[in-house]
Amino acid sequence: MCRIIVVLVFIIFDIITGIVKALYQEGLNSTLLRKGLYHKLSEVLTIFGSWLIEYSFDYINLNIDVPVLEGVAVYICIMELVSILENLAEINPSLAKLFKPYLEKLKGSEKE
Repeated sequence: MCRIIVVLVFIIFDIITGIVKALYQEGLNSTLLRKGLYHKLSEVLTIFGSWLIEYSFDYINLNIDVPVLEGVAVYICIMELVSILENLAEINPSLAKLFKPYLEKLKGSEKE
């Protein structure tokens, strides 16, 4: 259960930094906000679905011990962390200097 809470905290922190970035740059855009919230909802549903898959393994006698929830949680947390760093870098140029090399490396490996 703690894994789910950690992922939810990352998602909420990304929403907060995204709103702060939007207010800092141009103001809130309801269309972009709605689209972003749907993306976050899909992440929450993915976490719930991965938990359900892992939980159901015991009850349908598959005898499989695959850490589905852990894998999905790690992926979403990394994805959210990158988004949080991007938001903070756009809000504060000093932070952009600190995060830019790391974000470029992440984006470079993303293209490959």
